[in-house]
Amino acid sequence: MKVWPKNDEMRKLLKHGIVGFPAEGAAEWPDDSFTHRRIMDGDVTAEEPKKVEEKVKATPSAKSV
Repeated sequence: MKVWPKNDEMRKLLKHGIVGFPAEGAAEWPDDSFTHRRIMDGDVTAEEPKKVEEKVKATPSAKSV
């Protein structure tokens, strides 16, 4: 399954076996308990980061009211 690191620090640190992250983008990790635990912990995401950012932009903030 495709996963993206939450930040550049996680990109450098995390590996699943011998599979690390490329310089940019997602990595293909097995769909197993390790991967799901990293998702639950917030270290990686199964959603492309741009989609996550768009959701944040779509949510009105108190400042804009």
